[in-house]
Amino acid sequence: SDLTDWHDFVRRTPDEYELWINLTSKECEILELKILSEMADTAQCIFVDTNICVETLRKIAAPDHVVIMLAEPMVSVNRFFNRPDRDKQFLYQLMMEESDPKAALENFKQCLMRINSPEKYETFRNSGFHVIMRDDSRTVEETLTLVEKSFGLKR
Repeated sequence: SDLTDWHDFVRRTPDEYELWINLTSKECEILELKILSEMADTAQCIFVDTNICVETLRKIAAPDHVVIMLAEPMVSVNRFFNRPDRDKQFLYQLMMEESDPKAALENFKQCLMRINSPEKYETFRNSGFHVIMRDDSRTVEETLTLVEKSFGLKR
C-alpha cells in the first residue's frame, strides 16, 4: 500500500512490513552488486554491510570472504530502539504519537519478530560462511580481532 505519511509506516501489519523488507532488500542487492562490480578492479579490500542474500553470496564470494554478524532473533527485536540511531528513534517517536502507543510498539515488535524469525536466523547460522555470534561480554576490539581472523587479515 502507498504511504501517506510516516505514521502509516509504523502502522504496517507484520505481513506488510515483511513484504516491504523483502522487496527493499532485493532492490538493495541489485544496486549493491552493481556498485561492487564497478569496484572489482581496485586492489583495495572492500568491506560491505550488505543486503545481498546468502544464496547470491554463495555464488559470488568465497566462504572466507564473508562474515555474518549474528545475534539471537529476540535480541534484534528487544533492543531495536536501544541505540541512539536517529532513524530508529524517529520511528519510536512516531509510535509514541499514536493514539495507543503500547499497541503501536507491540505491532512493530511483531513486525520485527517476523523479519528476525528463527528460520531466517538458522539460514544465516548454517550459511557455510564464518558466523560471529553477538556476545555482550566481548569488546568491540575483540570482535574486530575475530573478524580479522575470519578474513585472514593481520594488523
